[in-house]
Amino acid sequence: MLSYQFSSVFTKIGFLLTFMSNFFLIYLTLFHIKNVFGTYRRMVIYFTTVGIIFAGLEIVARPFAQNYNQHIMYFSLNEWIKSQELCQVVLVIWAGIYIIIVAFISVQFYYRYVCLLFPKRTKNFDGWKTMIWMGYPFLPASIYAGTLYFFCLPDENGDESLKDYVLEHYHLDIKDIPRFEITPLDANGLRLKNVSFMITGLLIMFIHYFVILYCGLRMNHNICDALNKMSQGQQKIQRQFFRALVIQSLGPTIFLILPVAPIFAMPFVSLYLDIAISVKTGWLYSLVGLFPPFDSISFMWIVSEYRRVIKNKLLLLINTIPESPRNTSQMKVIDKN
Repeated sequence: MLSYQFSSVFTKIGFLLTFMSNFFLIYLTLFHIKNVFGTYRRMVIYFTTVGIIFAGLEIVARPFAQNYNQHIMYFSLNEWIKSQELCQVVLVIWAGIYIIIVAFISVQFYYRYVCLLFPKRTKNFDGWKTMIWMGYPFLPASIYAGTLYFFCLPDENGDESLKDYVLEHYHLDIKDIPRFEITPLDANGLRLKNVSFMITGLLIMFIHYFVILYCGLRMNHNICDALNKMSQGQQKIQRQFFRALVIQSLGPTIFLILPVAPIFAMPFVSLYLDIAISVKTGWLYSLVGLFPPFDSISFMWIVSEYRRVIKNKLLLLINTIPESPRNTSQMKVIDKN
């Protein structure tokens, strides 16, 4: 259980960092930042809010994963939610918000792509249409969460394959654990429901990650020509937004894609290479929880207006700190003399 304890501590640290950094980003964006406005301002606030919800729900769901040969058990070790059904729902919601984050990053990339290369089309993001773009991530998230819930519920075959392992390594009866079981192939043949979930999840991830890469590469290739058509002030802010997006493309790769990929890949590695696998992969979810603070902190660091406001706030705070009584008395003596 050491890996789970390590994951639990990391998750709490991730939530603390997420809450502090994202709340601070929302505060600055609402009350102090002028160059982030309109649709993009709403996107920044929406995205950071989702990050706080995601990190908070991770503490409640306490998701973990176990890869055992061609089996994946996605489960919760939450000890204070007594209802297994409720805990399963929380696990599904957490997985759905994970997809919302990935999908919304692709929406942000597409929006910046349109702003940079096709500025006249930005009207398609304004007004009530903003709600469509912000609501879109719920569609792939609902599909992913729905297939997880309906296609990966535990059954007798899965429990029979995993119960001895769970009892030996977790000292728990598998029937007592809120769980989902994913096994693409077992002794009875292909498990279509589980395979359907895995294909659906991989397609959703691939499509949105492709949008991120495509828009990023197109912007990188055409950024010079596009910026020449703008004023110097707009060129500066657009370059900063582009650098922020580059970092935001590294973030999902490191914190969202890479931690999950091994979990999905191991059953096929075990199956086709005919090797035994037993890995507590759930600790990788703690890396997922570090994405929101990474994203917010990098955004505030890259966009110069945020840096300037933060610097001014820190200087104001330092200047308002009262001097110690000792120093004050010394000054009075000096003045008297």
